[in-house]
Amino acid sequence: NSLTYGFLVIRNDSILYEKYFGDVDSSDIFPSFSVAKSFVGTLTQIAHQEGKIKSLSDPVTQYLPWLSKSDRAWKNITVQNVLDMRTGVKSDETYNSPFSDVIQLGFTRNLMARLKKMKIASHSKDFVYKSANTQLLGAIVESATGEKLASYLQQKLWLPMGMESDAAWQTDAKGTVRAFCCLNATLKDFAKLGRLYLNNGNWNGKQILSKDWVQTILNTDTMQAYQGYKNHWWSSRNIKRFGDSLQATQFIAAQKGNWYLGRGVRNGKTYFSAYNNLPAVFAQGMLGQFVYVNPGKKLIIVRMGHNWKHKDFYAQKFIENLAGMISK
Repeated sequence: NSLTYGFLVIRNDSILYEKYFGDVDSSDIFPSFSVAKSFVGTLTQIAHQEGKIKSLSDPVTQYLPWLSKSDRAWKNITVQNVLDMRTGVKSDETYNSPFSDVIQLGFTRNLMARLKKMKIASHSKDFVYKSANTQLLGAIVESATGEKLASYLQQKLWLPMGMESDAAWQTDAKGTVRAFCCLNATLKDFAKLGRLYLNNGNWNGKQILSKDWVQTILNTDTMQAYQGYKNHWWSSRNIKRFGDSLQATQFIAAQKGNWYLGRGVRNGKTYFSAYNNLPAVFAQGMLGQFVYVNPGKKLIIVRMGHNWKHKDFYAQKFIENLAGMISK
């Protein structure tokens, strides 16, 4: 009952497996949903390397001064806070309600008008996954570079990395891209983002991304300190979910390894989890789209499709198990 359109496994720059299902082939472009977020994070760092964003510690109001009019607390939020989803932004990330903020971001005809009303709900700098952060990040990059985000993507990643497809990035009625989602490309072009990170930011001899930036994301200790989410990438991890914190902490106490307590909110409900980080990262979309990068094995796995609904063997677990079966 899961619908996979394309599945790609690359190791040491060789394709081990490439398969398309249904009425699609290698030239088709696929919707990636939140995989787009990792592209936006990457573009933010490129803008920083170019000096357009002076420092990731700059307050966001330096680039989007109009945010102060909505809520003065924005002056205490840095670009890095946005990259790590630690802003406390008031935005509801519920996918099954047509009235939630994230769904409204997906359909609004004027994204900037919505951004200009964004407020801070919590002064805590805890990690809370909110798509609104990525939309803000896109606005910061556009303000800092003076370029439209899609144009900047084309100049800084698409052309230098020899992407095969003319990608499509959905926009609102004003021409602003939906930065938090909605970037469509071929399976192999998504894999190229993985290859860039696998090779420490180097693309065939050209250093597109700083090695330090990539190493920060690939470092399991850093991922642990940041609850498994850093610079718009997820840490690959073993995870067990529990209904309350007591069950989770009891499980952690019984383990002899490096398991940690996590807390998340899904569709308005808080859940607790026990997790330990694995030496791999991924970009992830809400219906089970993945760009998985395992540096130790020089391995990239891309899955595009939707509706991965197996109750025990969800897409991430399937990919991680597959990675475990592939020898170095």
